[in-house]
Amino acid sequence: MGLGLTPRYITLAALEALRTSDTVFLETYTVPLSDWSPEKLEKLIGKPVVMLTRRDLEDLGGRALLEELDRGRTVALAVIGDPFIATTHLSLKLEAIKNGHRVETIYGVSAHCAAVSASGLFPYKFGKSATIVYPRDGIVSEYPYDVLKENKERGLHTLFYLDVLEDGRGMTVAEAIEILLGVEERRREGVFTGDTLVVGLARLGCSDEAIVSGRASAVKRWSGLPGPPHMLIVPGNLHFMEQESVRVYSVDAEKRRS
Repeated sequence: MGLGLTPRYITLAALEALRTSDTVFLETYTVPLSDWSPEKLEKLIGKPVVMLTRRDLEDLGGRALLEELDRGRTVALAVIGDPFIATTHLSLKLEAIKNGHRVETIYGVSAHCAAVSASGLFPYKFGKSATIVYPRDGIVSEYPYDVLKENKERGLHTLFYLDVLEDGRGMTVAEAIEILLGVEERRREGVFTGDTLVVGLARLGCSDEAIVSGRASAVKRWSGLPGPPHMLIVPGNLHFMEQESVRVYSVDAEKRRS
């Protein structure tokens, strides 16, 4: 079930299900906690919460959760945002169904929808999304660059999710820009340069939510964004209303004050 962006966004349906479940699991590796914490959730539902790690869900295939179901217990898996934005949650759902368990989905406000809404860009003009990940063993994934190239050729906007490490540290907009610039330096295809227009979004739904737009090089240097979770949008072809929406968040101090 989705917890929404912050405690303010949790639905009545989610609260009821959490309070009536025998066991409540919480995973936070797909999205940093932001304003959520296990303690806040426990206080809200009046029962203990069992934390799950990336290893629990991916390497072990959600064994702890499935074992609870096999014992005949009602189990809730709480995630930040909406449940099936992350494919890991879908695989768990399918596995539970294959094992004969009934699965109910309770939706929450997702960072994806919030990012599209907050940016002021038209939803139907977004293309494929991708996740920018930290280098693994010195290898940088170029898949996000390829997705951006494909969307750019079609004039579509690109929404990037940003990586989260095992220790809960989330990638920043500046780090994501640096990674894309690094791929551009190797590929030299003109897909993403320091002059590329970007929109950086931080802590959507939180009291310190912040959005900034401008050339990639300027946004990368700007220090006004609070900590993660962050997201990055690279706009495609802009309608004049979209241009106005993006300009509102310009990194240029004078424009930001106007």
